[in-house]
Amino acid sequence: MEQVQRILIIKPSSIGDVVNALPFLSSLRRRYPDRYIAWLVEEEAAELLLGHPLLDRVIVSGRRRWGREVRTPFRESKMLREIAALIAELRQGRYDLIIDLQGLLKSALMVVCAGARFRVGLAGAREGSERVLTHVVPLPPGPLHAVDRYLEAARFLGADPLSKAFVFPSRPDDGARAEALLAEAEVKPNALVVALNPQARWRTKLWEEERFARVGELLARQYGARILVIGSSSDLPLARRLASQMDPAPFVAAGRTDLKVLIALLRRIDLLVTVDSGPMHVAAALGTPLVALFGPTDPRLIGPYRGDLSAGQAGGVVLRVPLPCSPCSKRRCQIEADRLCMRSISVEEVAEAASALLTTGQTCRTGRDLL
Repeated sequence: MEQVQRILIIKPSSIGDVVNALPFLSSLRRRYPDRYIAWLVEEEAAELLLGHPLLDRVIVSGRRRWGREVRTPFRESKMLREIAALIAELRQGRYDLIIDLQGLLKSALMVVCAGARFRVGLAGAREGSERVLTHVVPLPPGPLHAVDRYLEAARFLGADPLSKAFVFPSRPDDGARAEALLAEAEVKPNALVVALNPQARWRTKLWEEERFARVGELLARQYGARILVIGSSSDLPLARRLASQMDPAPFVAAGRTDLKVLIALLRRIDLLVTVDSGPMHVAAALGTPLVALFGPTDPRLIGPYRGDLSAGQAGGVVLRVPLPCSPCSKRRCQIEADRLCMRSISVEEVAEAASALLTTGQTCRTGRDLL
């Protein structure tokens, strides 16, 4: 494909999905150092790409917001104008190569709108999205982490899939803004900083907030750690409820950071305790020690992934209880004992895993079922 001059990556999806596709971008840029590369992303994860040094253009879709606005009176015309503008921008890009890493109907529609001589996607795509492709990337048998799946597309395009670099964009003041937040939290010199991330998009991924609170209290009392509760503005009610149950009280950082400042903050902390979520993937990519709680999702496929290492390594602990119904990959629990997979993870297990990481600062592998 040496004749390729303009390339479009389609991976609109969630924060975690975009993070997992970053090594693909790094490999593709090494393969095509002087070609024009654009990425189509949804608003939620756009900050992970805006200003990215390896991209020439970031195209932002409001699809998820449009889905809400279509039910809101008097907003239809604005929504239709935005959709038309997106389609026009895709067509005007005159791309030679499109790589669809999403593999769903929504991404297939964008492939059709953009048009290109070469349209590449992964085997196993759903909702008939393979029909719009010119080339389908075969995948090896067995469980394959999302990062490695996307890198198979890099291999197919002649890129080196072995160097798994996560590159994040940054602004000059991101680090200073993160430090200012820690100063506001009254973090003492040389004190450990532990962040709690209790929120996820799926209800089935959630761990009880009172259990998060107990873990935070234990770490604060045992190690003198300053506890932060992170999240977006929409997570603020949960963060405040959790904080109200803790003594000593944590610092509520939820709603105080955009994604780029959150990245800087996650670089600075000593440990993240989290459910399966976007911040988990960011922290893993940065090399921040973490304890990740898994229930309905499979950590072999979407667990924390560390740079040149495989899933679940290099300072990451995955706690998961092997139940017959887990992983189910369901947004709603299908059994009478609601979220049994998450409720079966105890406070003591999480605190023990966190303590091991805080005391050794080295890779710790624990839990009833680790990958």
